[in-house]
Amino acid sequence: MAQRRIVLVKGAHHYSQSNLRSFNPYLQSPCPTTSLIFISEGMAAEFLRGVKDGAFQLKRPSQREIPSWIRTIAQGLGKEIAPEALGYMQEAIGGDLQGLRNELTKVSLYIGDKGRIEGKDVEGVVSEIRVTTIFELTKAIGERDLKRALRSLGKIWESGEPPLKILGMISRQFRHLLVTKEALAHGGGTAEVKKQLGISNPYYLKELSAQAKGFSQQALQKALRNLWETDLSLKRSPLPKRLLLEGLVIKLCNAL
Repeated sequence: MAQRRIVLVKGAHHYSQSNLRSFNPYLQSPCPTTSLIFISEGMAAEFLRGVKDGAFQLKRPSQREIPSWIRTIAQGLGKEIAPEALGYMQEAIGGDLQGLRNELTKVSLYIGDKGRIEGKDVEGVVSEIRVTTIFELTKAIGERDLKRALRSLGKIWESGEPPLKILGMISRQFRHLLVTKEALAHGGGTAEVKKQLGISNPYYLKELSAQAKGFSQQALQKALRNLWETDLSLKRSPLPKRLLLEGLVIKLCNAL
């Protein structure tokens, strides 16, 4: 009974070109009261050119853009946010804008009439997978210490985070390691890694550089492939989610 209708097409990057072309007749004459939304890891330029008008491509924000998003969300809640609180929020939540809004809303309610969000406020409220625990896990994987890696995964699991968010944090860490590895291989230092990732926390950058030395570039690329396969399994497999994540850790420790 609403004035407008939203039609959501998830996983559009899995569609073949012929399947995507089947949308062309509709896209040439779309219903004016319908918003058709494709969620995809990437859309072919040919497909986008086939849209008559009213098409908008909304890309996932880069790490460099996240601080601006955090400040904007905080301002919308009537709050300022201190630099250390902003950095902690970015490292804990990453680029999940809905997650950032949810956590900032909780912090805003927590501090009440205070106009500024401080680092201690974020640390006390945000239900994150702590960065140190993610470091413990990836370090254990790099050292092929399966027992310690599974123990670290257990800590993360017991924090109560959803399986896909756990996988997302692990994936983010391995992407950062690959960027760091490539930057160091081309003669860049911490400053170059900072520039590429848009992250200023010196401890995080130092630890990334140290961990990247424990992986080959090929091993990191293979790890990302394993993480992608696990993402599909978490969404489709009837097996217990924790078992799938433990299987991933075992595979990473044995293969890297």
